[in-house]
Formats: sequence, C-alpha cells, structure tokens
Amino acid sequence: MKRYYLGIDTSCYTTSCAIIDSDFQIVGEARKILEVKQGERGLQQSNMVFQHTKALPKLISELPQLPISGIGVSGFPRREENSYMPAFMVGLGYGQSLSHMMNVPLHVFAHQENHILAALREIGHLPTHPFYSLHLSGGTTELVLTEYKGKGIFARSII
Repeated sequence: MKRYYLGIDTSCYTTSCAIIDSDFQIVGEARKILEVKQGERGLQQSNMVFQHTKALPKLISELPQLPISGIGVSGFPRREENSYMPAFMVGLGYGQSLSHMMNVPLHVFAHQENHILAALREIGHLPTHPFYSLHLSGGTTELVLTEYKGKGIFARSII
C-alpha cells in the first residue's frame, strides 16, 4: 500500500509544499515566490512571515487530498547553527498543528538538509560515502562536504 508524506518549507524567498509517495514520487506540489518590492534587495523577516502566513493555506489547498502518513518541515536554516529564523516558524507551526490533528509523525529538518535531500531524490539513492554538495538558496552559496548519517540527518562542513 502506498503511503503519502507532506513536506513544507517556508524559506526566505519561497513558500513551498508538496506530497510525495512511498516510492519518492511527487504526487502534488505548490509554491509561491515571495514578493520583493521593486528596487529592494530582499525582505525583512516580518514581511516573510506575513507572506508565508498568507500563502500557505492556499498552497496546501491546491494539493491532492490523500491519507498522509507523516509530515516533514524545514524548522531552521542549518542544523549545526541551532539558529532561529522567524520565516521557518510559519511552516513549523503548520507542520506541528497538522501533525497533531492528523495524528502522524512530524520530522523537522534543516532547510539546507532539504536542499540536499531534494537533489538526492533526483539521483534515486543515498550515498554511503562522503560527497560534495553545492547549496544555492536565496543569498546563500556553499560548497559542503556531506555525509549521510540516517533519518534525513547529514554531517556537513562548509568548504
């Protein structure tokens, strides 16, 4: 029997959600790029939070209604920094609420880990040895030595 998983990411420039099946195939996805005013270089966290809060309910309603077995969400930028960014709190809050109401597990990942997992999904397997990953996200560009530790967790060091 196929299982379905909801993923949510509320990063600095995009509100995203998707459903994948137990074969790692995307069965539905929706995203909205946040609006940056003409002539500005980015967004303040409060503006990101407002735009994510406004966009996420509509995006989730665009996904197919399927029995969800678990939820994954970006809760912070990088795991090792133990950092906090309000933009990620929107997705984390939705993930926690939906997890509770649906009685399914919630898995909190770092935004950087989600980028790596998305690329590995395209490859179709998880490497058993260290590898390099290039993380490009918003204003971030990093070459990262990466080693998969299991359960979506990576040991990483920025080169």
